[in-house]
Amino acid sequence: MCKATFVIKGGGFSPIFLLSLTNVKYFFVFFAFFATYSCALGQKSEQYYFELNGTINADSGILSLNFFSEFTPSDIKELHTQVHNKKFSLSGYISEPQGVFILFDNRYMSQDFILDKGVQTITINVDSTQNMPAVNNLIMKNEYPIYSDFFKEVANKKELFYQKSDSLEALYDYILPEEIKLNLSKEHDFLVEESDELLLKYSKENPNSYIALWKLIRLMSWGYEPIFDSIYNALSSEIKNEYAGKVLQEKLKYGKLLSVGSTFPMLQCISNKNEPFSLDVFAKNEFTLVDFWYSSCGPCRAQFESLKCLYKQYSTKGFEIVGISIDNNNDRKKLEKVIIDNELSWLQYWDINGKETHKLSIHTFPTNFLVDKTGKIIMKNISMESLKSFLSENIK
Repeated sequence: MCKATFVIKGGGFSPIFLLSLTNVKYFFVFFAFFATYSCALGQKSEQYYFELNGTINADSGILSLNFFSEFTPSDIKELHTQVHNKKFSLSGYISEPQGVFILFDNRYMSQDFILDKGVQTITINVDSTQNMPAVNNLIMKNEYPIYSDFFKEVANKKELFYQKSDSLEALYDYILPEEIKLNLSKEHDFLVEESDELLLKYSKENPNSYIALWKLIRLMSWGYEPIFDSIYNALSSEIKNEYAGKVLQEKLKYGKLLSVGSTFPMLQCISNKNEPFSLDVFAKNEFTLVDFWYSSCGPCRAQFESLKCLYKQYSTKGFEIVGISIDNNNDRKKLEKVIIDNELSWLQYWDINGKETHKLSIHTFPTNFLVDKTGKIIMKNISMESLKSFLSENIK
């Protein structure tokens, strides 16, 4: 499995909101995309030449143009080039406008932008990481200003939220009181919902928008939400029938299996005792937290202490934790060592190479689901603070 792990705050066509609420500052995202859909979707698409000529305020370095490879029929992942005298050039072939982003020397990451066919230019300011570079092609020149203005208000709210969050963390020496964490978590969730609703409105008003399509693709990398179906359905048939649109449709179908209110699906994975995963675990407990993680994920490991405290307090009262790791086949010893060294006493399963997990459109780690005794998902991506509050109210 090809893994590229990036830390992203804000990414994509503005506003994705990530939460810096615990001693874990960011979530990790795997852009671990497989070629499965290339075969499933059939024919090869016609390819068009593109050329991207850029200027950057750096004399030299290595720059990469990164693709969402699962959504391209050519399975292209990234292109690399050297910067010389503040200039660079990249070229290749694409079948349709693509969402891409640029990385430079491990110190700059752009927001996602649309790469179009033909010759286009880009201007990068390395001191303005995770912002939108100036891209000169028809889509970015004509539509992006409209899109940016449409999201201006919520983008300002996002910026104020981050400023407040950062200020509070500094004030409390990065150890926030639980009540403040919980309040920030609620505010974050509200901003996410507002942003998603706005994207739905934008898609209805701009059904031929490639920016809306690739924004939705980016959002899906953080996990499925029911509103994503409405956003997708608002796009034109032309957009949905292109390669990326068809792959996204499949992703939405599988992602829906893990929506709140759905029954948690059967997974083909094995325990650290080589026993298969069973849905019976839910019936044995009032509530079960299913936690997707992997051994090299810093944010995943940072929540272990909180999980251990909750498990010690509630495991005899009807609360269970099921850990599902997506480590590679050759990382088994490392995985076992992390489990032993951190004294993780709850159930641990291994989804080898993350095959089942990625099929369900889980690309963000940690990702968790709170499941009741009937097997129904009642909450997803619940924070440790919210989980503690929930258990104190519902388990006596």
